[in-house]
Amino acid sequence: MSHTIYLPTFAAKKEDVQRQLAILQEEVLQKHPSTFDIGLEIGGLPKHFQQGEHLEAIVDNMKSVAAGVKTIVHGFAGLAVYTEGISDMSNDEVGPKLLKTYIDLAKKLGSNYVHVHVHGSAGFQGIKPLADKFDRLEKIRRNLINGMINSEGIPIGLENLPVPSCCDFYTDPKEVWSDCAQQPEDVQTVIQGTPLKFTFDTAHYGINKPGSIDLVKPVEGLKEHLYHLHVVDCTGFWKANVSKAYDGSIPGDGRIGPDSFQKFFHYIRENHPNLGMCIEVKNDPYYFREGIRRVIKWLSE
Repeated sequence: MSHTIYLPTFAAKKEDVQRQLAILQEEVLQKHPSTFDIGLEIGGLPKHFQQGEHLEAIVDNMKSVAAGVKTIVHGFAGLAVYTEGISDMSNDEVGPKLLKTYIDLAKKLGSNYVHVHVHGSAGFQGIKPLADKFDRLEKIRRNLINGMINSEGIPIGLENLPVPSCCDFYTDPKEVWSDCAQQPEDVQTVIQGTPLKFTFDTAHYGINKPGSIDLVKPVEGLKEHLYHLHVVDCTGFWKANVSKAYDGSIPGDGRIGPDSFQKFFHYIRENHPNLGMCIEVKNDPYYFREGIRRVIKWLSE
């Protein structure tokens, strides 16, 4: 067994697939032969997963450039997810339709995971508690479990989000957009007692944690539910009316810091020896390369 190092790609753009694959080949396969595997995590804009020509382009680009490489279907993200409700997994029409799109794409590519990024409600403005949060979490669970019926064994998972989900847009808590499934415990409420998986995003967790950040604590005891990692650091700390926070920093360069990541990857190496992890940093070749180097170093120590 070995860990798989992924990079994100806007796969509707052939040149992006080519660039990301070249980085993985140079930094992982050439420098660490037979030690790690590589993969691409497919993301993009909303239109890339809503319009047929873009979905066809994703399939063509992945098959022509990256045939045989492991893939994960991530899907789209961005503020429109909240303002337009286009990935609302608690909506019995919108959620299943989008999930079917992701699963169909995964089948065509032979992907090994469908990871639902913005997986909760359509989005609500502000950070106030939702009166119907439990009901929404139950709807998310039901819609994802129903999606697994047609996934032909492809695992489906959820990701923890920061609070508020779009914390890097505003300082005013009345303006930010939130989600009903954000913290790791929200995700665990959805997946407990099911075959659903968990994608743990390190920066999304760290953005809301004051002081030193322990990355091991939120994933201890997840066992087979922990299926994938988004590895990235965060800058700043979101505080209502005062400050913004951002993710995208190279692991170790932000608030989480190198010591916490080193401890975390020692835990991952010992307890999850075949886990996949995506270096989800700023869209810059230097950031991707340095992120890969550090993660491999921590996994090898």
